[in-house]
Amino acid sequence: MAQRQDYNILIKKDGKFYVGYCLEIPQARGQGNTKAEAIQDTKQAIKLCKSYLENKKKSSASKLVTVSV
Repeated sequence: MAQRQDYNILIKKDGKFYVGYCLEIPQARGQGNTKAEAIQDTKQAIKLCKSYLENKKKSSASKLVTVSV
């Protein structure tokens, strides 16, 4: 089972909607008519992004390199 991790979601009002932005995964965004809906939608986007990144990591011939600058 995958380990749970905490993520920060910034909620902003945009017109009639609320928009959620995951601070740790900028591509993970959601929206809703209420703050709760925006949070749920953003949580789903986080799950999808994590799944995509895990699958990409498994199938990629790329190598992650850490450097100091």
